[in-house]
Amino acid sequence: MHKRAVSDTTAKMARSSRQKQYETPRRNWPVAGVAAAGLVVAGYLGVTKLGGDSALFCTAGGGCDIVQASRYAVFFGLPTALWGAGLYAAIGGLAIIGLDARRWLNAFLLAVAGVSFSAYLTYIELFEIRAICGYCVVSAVIAVALFGVLLMYRPSGSGRRFPSRKSRVVTLGTITAVATVLIGAGYFAGGSPQAAAAQEALARHLTESGAMMYGAYW
Repeated sequence: MHKRAVSDTTAKMARSSRQKQYETPRRNWPVAGVAAAGLVVAGYLGVTKLGGDSALFCTAGGGCDIVQASRYAVFFGLPTALWGAGLYAAIGGLAIIGLDARRWLNAFLLAVAGVSFSAYLTYIELFEIRAICGYCVVSAVIAVALFGVLLMYRPSGSGRRFPSRKSRVVTLGTITAVATVLIGAGYFAGGSPQAAAAQEALARHLTESGAMMYGAYW
């Protein structure tokens, strides 16, 4: 009995030591780096939408212009891409401050929201708008990469209250993914698409008529 008690005590001390290790905030530069790449892409696309400009290497009336002219390019009054930029910035900020178990969970759920919304928008591009924006595709790939990198650095620990235990991560991740898609779909279903539809029709007309314009911004 004494040996068993000592063994149990040792095991508890080891688990406690591992949990304290992961509760100590640590800067995560791989996560910050991927988030920074996403911030650049999404931020650039959002700024061009705000300015009414065509993105670099995009042709007038091409896939990017059609997507940017659609009603899906604006979400709650702001360019949809800027919401993505804010998400990348938040994850990058958490990574630079230091990812303890709780901050990791917050960053992970943000990444889940990013991947879910990107997947929803990709579906919209393929089956609703029927046009593909290269910048959007790159941003979606970065979102998936960020999700994967965060999974690689998931703090492991035991105990029902440990923030990043597997069951909690799966449950909260699933809820976040479903809620993100439902919020996006609900917003766009209730929008007023008349003006955006006219812009989208114009962009399609330019494509079909062969009009092309290349822009470069320095």
